[in-house]
Amino acid sequence: MARGMIPLVRLDCKNSIELAKAINSPIIVIPIYDLISNITAEPNALFNRIKTSGGIHNYLDYHGFVILTLIMKDALIKKFDDAGKYAYIINGIKPNAYSTVDGKTYNKKDLESLNEILRLSDQTKELLKLCPDIKPIGHIKGCNPIQIKLHLEYLKKLGINIFIFHVGDFFRNGDEKMIQQAKYFCSLIKDQNNTLFLYGLGAPRRMLEFSFADYFITYSHFVNARNGVIFHGIKRTKFHGMSVYDAALHNFKEFLEHLKNLNYQTKLFTGGRCRWEEAQQEPQYIIPDLEVRI
Repeated sequence: MARGMIPLVRLDCKNSIELAKAINSPIIVIPIYDLISNITAEPNALFNRIKTSGGIHNYLDYHGFVILTLIMKDALIKKFDDAGKYAYIINGIKPNAYSTVDGKTYNKKDLESLNEILRLSDQTKELLKLCPDIKPIGHIKGCNPIQIKLHLEYLKKLGINIFIFHVGDFFRNGDEKMIQQAKYFCSLIKDQNNTLFLYGLGAPRRMLEFSFADYFITYSHFVNARNGVIFHGIKRTKFHGMSVYDAALHNFKEFLEHLKNLNYQTKLFTGGRCRWEEAQQEPQYIIPDLEVRI
């Protein structure tokens, strides 16, 4: 069963920071795109303030485990043409861990995706050398099972045994075939008892299917609140008379409660089928062992 929900904290949103503190989250995830220009991808004024303050923990007055995710739009990825640009930001804000280099891998674009994996793998190898004191979490990329396995094995050879997978793009259009593909890719990553973070799972109704993962990273509690929506279990309803912050806090608590009450978990795919197994384990926050050897 999944061990917990982790809030994505937007650094330009004071409420998302306060919410993470209010729920006593021992782990938070922050996105690199909050630290760079959306046009040039150069470090912005916020990055400089964090760096000057001594790092992200000092800036947020937060003493838990901070993961910096390098997941971002394709247009920004193109502007990070060497590992040193990533390293400058990572070493400047001093998170506990970071997800490795992102890349553009798309369904049915096998050759382009393979070339992208080779590119980002080279950058990742260099980045590990440039950030020796900060733990890497392997961001798995690929557009087919062979590429997923290839990238997974490469990252494991670098000494990484904790991984993250971005499911948001698979869910974006609600295509059931793509969602099942995401589930299969995740099962391949988890198959060797690796620790797996899922990024971008936007609604609680899919948690059961992906409950073999260890952690869900989400910002949908705020996105839905800003759109006037709160959750009751897996049901979405419009709210009135609540602030966006209160609605977001309500949503996050509902996500945690739904995760807690899951009675079944997905087992790994066997023969193309997804089997279910009864379980009564209550998820709880446990900071994973991130002592990755490089």
